[in-house]
Amino acid sequence: MALKPLPPVRSRITIQGLARIAERAQVTLSNLRDDLLEPWPRKMAPEITSGRLAKLLQIDRTQLNYLCTRGDKGTYPVGTLSGTKRSRVFTLAEAQEIMRVLGPYKRRPANAKAIVVSVGNFKGGVGKTTQTVAIAQGLTLHGHKVLLVDLDPQASSTTLMGYVPDAEVTEEMTVMPVVYGEKTSLSYAAIPSYWDGLDLIPSCPALFGADYYLPNRQATDPHFEFWKILDNALEPLRDIYDVIMIDTPPTLSYLAIGSFMATDGLIIPLPPETLDYASSTQFFRQFADLFKSLNHSKSIEKEFEFIKIVLSKVKPSAATTPVVKAWIKQTYHELLGSAEILETDIVMNASAEFKTLYDLSSYEGSVKTFNRALDAFDAVVDEIEADIQNAWHHRMLESEQENGD
Repeated sequence: MALKPLPPVRSRITIQGLARIAERAQVTLSNLRDDLLEPWPRKMAPEITSGRLAKLLQIDRTQLNYLCTRGDKGTYPVGTLSGTKRSRVFTLAEAQEIMRVLGPYKRRPANAKAIVVSVGNFKGGVGKTTQTVAIAQGLTLHGHKVLLVDLDPQASSTTLMGYVPDAEVTEEMTVMPVVYGEKTSLSYAAIPSYWDGLDLIPSCPALFGADYYLPNRQATDPHFEFWKILDNALEPLRDIYDVIMIDTPPTLSYLAIGSFMATDGLIIPLPPETLDYASSTQFFRQFADLFKSLNHSKSIEKEFEFIKIVLSKVKPSAATTPVVKAWIKQTYHELLGSAEILETDIVMNASAEFKTLYDLSSYEGSVKTFNRALDAFDAVVDEIEADIQNAWHHRMLESEQENGD
């Protein structure tokens, strides 16, 4: 009688084994990050060409060169001549200063506070983090001072900003001291980033602890209002920044609820795919039920200045794209933005190098393809800029009416 073959040997994984794998992954990521960012251990802001700056200013490059030649006696930077000395390049800080002086975008009104904009979706793979960071960068290119708050325990935005969360970000650097009640303002956590005009409140896996601590405290302290913690902690920063961007957790957690309560405007990235569309309906149902519940149980009112759905990872050549886009337009016609982000190798390759499209000062492939991708992100930022300006305008009118002006 033939013997049955022995089953393959099981490779059991113990807790200690998991810890070793986690340590190896952390070291590998750190080394990979440093290799990709050589010769600098930190990311560097890109230079801005005169052609790119002229496009942001909505003027001709020849006109920009003339303005830089004239210089208006130090009113704004004039950049540096490059190559054959027929073109100019600008540091990011110089470009932002020129945008403040010559740009078509209005500044935050003197008495207005920052607009808090959250980017949220409960489904992974929709481009949430990429859009959050890119929109934050894009708004600084309009001359705004922006704070990026990473509330996702996976810390993808923090990683995209050049940090390895486990190795370089401690719990004390995140929002957790506010969650624990040790701090009442998030001013301690805002740190400058490599990108001029963009500060960061980083994240790390310690943020998972918020969804253990907050419900326990709420259960034991009837006067505790967890939904107000982040809103109150951001208040001092609303006078410092023009816009506060929040990368929210990908679930309807206690931390996510707190971020939505602090939010003035909400951006929802949505790829025109069947499963993503189906998931969006669940997102809105849960979202609506949440605020209905808070209103019924706590008499909490919530109003958003704007909610915008941004089509992301759009595949124009896919047969199902027009169909799903029609579904989305029919369902969310009052929320759907006109600008959309195409799925391109450029964006995916940039992400693989811990970068957004705005981090790239050049591209080795087709210039036409690169410019088309850049135009798409610029168009999204322009729409968000318009929503922010409208929010300021409405609030100023409300303030004047309340004061009887």
